[in-house]
Amino acid sequence: MMTGTTGSDATPTKAHSGKLTRGHKKKARTRQQLIDAALRIYAEKGAGELALNELAREAGVSNGTIYNYFRSKEAVLEAVAIALAENLSQQVNVLSEGVTNGAERLAVGVRVFVRKAEKDPNWASALVNVVRYAEGMRSKLAANVLKDLRAGYEQKLFSFDNEELAIGLVVSGAMGAMIDVVEDRAVEHHGEIVASMLLQALGMDREEAQAIAYRPLPA
Repeated sequence: MMTGTTGSDATPTKAHSGKLTRGHKKKARTRQQLIDAALRIYAEKGAGELALNELAREAGVSNGTIYNYFRSKEAVLEAVAIALAENLSQQVNVLSEGVTNGAERLAVGVRVFVRKAEKDPNWASALVNVVRYAEGMRSKLAANVLKDLRAGYEQKLFSFDNEELAIGLVVSGAMGAMIDVVEDRAVEHHGEIVASMLLQALGMDREEAQAIAYRPLPA
């Protein structure tokens, strides 16, 4: 009697768990579908131009589906910004793993931004449009830069008068380099040149900055 009860309880639990798993996966796929569609719209029109009904059409879902995930275009922007910042941060962190030199870490980050823009100009255009509006994304990028700036400063590689302005210099320089790529103004070795110039602006001499900026990216 007790054995039969236990078996009976276990079967529905597994089935219910399976349904939840499939449901969560489908919801995650739809959310990603919406984020990808928003990226395409941002790349083409800018972050201030997105309308939720247009997003629904671009993503191939009903208008009602949108509201299961996002209540406003500001919520869409925030989700896209977080996704972009996390994606970029993950790529930079993977490449910088094991690199302790603050200047080299900063150069790797700048070059990753530029190379990503060169490979996918639409993505870069979306990023440039989004970062103007998304405070959370700017904060995320600034936090990553800050770690490398402080490491370089403690290692006596950098010399600057104001930390906040130094962060703004690096972030603005990287964004400017991406805009150059998007607007077809990039030159050969664009990422390396920008990284070298930023390192020099942070107090390094030209020869040392160039040596670091042109090192092969970590595997």
